[in-house]
Amino acid sequence: MKRVIVVIWAIILGIVAGFIGAKLDQNAVNIGLSVVVFAIFGLILNFVPEIMRGTEPASHDQDESKQH
Repeated sequence: MKRVIVVIWAIILGIVAGFIGAKLDQNAVNIGLSVVVFAIFGLILNFVPEIMRGTEPASHDQDESKQH
């Protein structure tokens, strides 16, 4: 459920960012593009903790205790 909420909030914030960006450039708002891009961004954001968890360096103390 937490992952779904992250994607939903990414879509909502993406629509807001797309609206602001379109108004600054004086262009029409493209809601569909904002939804797709930020949904993908939200999905990628969901996997960052798992990727970072796999890159933790091993502690030096743990290595010594395994050798004894």
